[in-house]
Amino acid sequence: MPVISDSLTNELLRDLESVQGLVAEAVRIALDRASTATPEEKSNATYVTDLDKDLEKFIRAELAVRFPHDTLTGEEYADTGTGGPRLWSIDPIDGTGNLVHQMPLWAISVGLAYDGEPVLGVIAIPQLGETYSAVIGQGAYLNGKRIYAKDSDSFHPQDNVGVDSNAARAIDNQTLPGRLRTMGSACCELAFTACGRFVSTTFKGELRHDVMAGAVITSEAGCRFGRIDGRHLTAREFVAETPIQVPTFIAPPKRLDWLMKNVKLRSGTP
Repeated sequence: MPVISDSLTNELLRDLESVQGLVAEAVRIALDRASTATPEEKSNATYVTDLDKDLEKFIRAELAVRFPHDTLTGEEYADTGTGGPRLWSIDPIDGTGNLVHQMPLWAISVGLAYDGEPVLGVIAIPQLGETYSAVIGQGAYLNGKRIYAKDSDSFHPQDNVGVDSNAARAIDNQTLPGRLRTMGSACCELAFTACGRFVSTTFKGELRHDVMAGAVITSEAGCRFGRIDGRHLTAREFVAETPIQVPTFIAPPKRLDWLMKNVKLRSGTP
């Protein structure tokens, strides 16, 4: 983990308080409109709704007022801002397909990188009433209570092991331990790994806005990142090398080592 100065830490903690208030307002808007959101299909066959678009506009506008010198990026709209060292990455609704089908596992995510290093993250899961947050070097929290990922030298057959749809198609699932879970929301899977509901999760294909906030939250909860080909990643590399091309595990250290040694690609997968 990079060394962060006390002055930067204090600045980030103030920023976190501001962003948590902003996300809380976004949650209220999302809950009010979730049942009436109108979906349309994007060119990649995923859903977007009027709520996704309006919520990203709202978050961007608020961040621009609070942090006028920062760059803003997100899922639905192009980058804006000064091109300075601070970059906010917004996923207004992660798990839009779940929202469209009235499943409660969708999230609002706002993350911050400083000179490319993920340093602050907030993920809210509105229909669960949960908000996860972290600042680099300061621990991870769920609704204000410190959380930790669950580590162990082994996996139990009843452990919840996350694997997203793309990774599930690339991996030999017989080599994955435990009970496999696909939530349809990268942010939910990262949050659940950080708080110990999942013991690990595996990604392939996720973009920067999917993982920026979650990279900070899982790191601060004790997780690390590693690819199926044996390469360990820093949080910075995990975010920078998106879209994720090679199945990548997010897990606390001992579980990560087990996964990297034992999980194999499906036969015929390049």
